[in-house]
Amino acid sequence: MAGRLLLVDDDPQVRISLSEALEDFGFEVSVAESAEGALSVLSALKPEVVLSDIRMPGLDGIELLKLLRERAPDVDVVLMTAFDDMPTVVSAMREGAFDFLVKPVNLDELEEVLKRALADHRTRERARREVEDQAR
Repeated sequence: MAGRLLLVDDDPQVRISLSEALEDFGFEVSVAESAEGALSVLSALKPEVVLSDIRMPGLDGIELLKLLRERAPDVDVVLMTAFDDMPTVVSAMREGAFDFLVKPVNLDELEEVLKRALADHRTRERARREVEDQAR
């Protein structure tokens, strides 16, 4: 699989445990402790998927999602939160989140969601390249 993933979470324990699991899944993982930190490294890292907590100090995950839709529209974003809050889920999906997970995250479910997100990203990339090639 070997996809590039950016993990964004303000909790250091979550960053450590999830990044280890994500590496075990085959992802090349970068981490950021805030939405602002994620945005500052976005262009250098060029992640295919962003996995972000929603509730963080400063910019929250929904605000990060909105900014990612503007700055990196091809990146799939999976959001997670410790709160099963349906209005938040609806808002995240309306803003273009690929999926939404409730903490504590089930690792099997996480792996499946991220594999689908990576496959989706790569399918859209191939289609974009084919259109560009045909336009030449």
